[in-house]
Parts: sequence; structure tokens; C-alpha cells
Amino acid sequence: MLVWRTLSTNRQREAEIYDKIRKASDEVSRLSKEGMDTTEALQRLEAALAEFELFRCIRI
Repeated sequence: MLVWRTLSTNRQREAEIYDKIRKASDEVSRLSKEGMDTTEALQRLEAALAEFELFRCIRI
């Protein structure tokens, strides 16, 4: 059962990271369309992508 719990936890964590990426990406798009500063949103997107990269490296 430990393997199943780990897989479930990994899937949940992956979904959380995907959600962070999607939200940050949507915010960058929205701000860009409005002609507003995207710096903070891009930093959040960069952090979420780095988190995803680390997560994938650890899983392999």
C-alpha cells in the first residue's frame, strides 16, 4: 500500500504544480493584454516551472 499512497501523493502534487503554472500563465496573458506590468506574474510562472522541473527530476 505504500507504493499506492506514494503514487497518489505524487499525482496530487503534480496536479497542484500544474495548477500553479496555469494560473500564473493566465495572469501573465491577462496583464499583457491589459498593457500592465507582468514582472511579478512572470516570476511566479518561473518559480512554478522550476518547481515542476525539480519535481520531475526527483520522480525519475
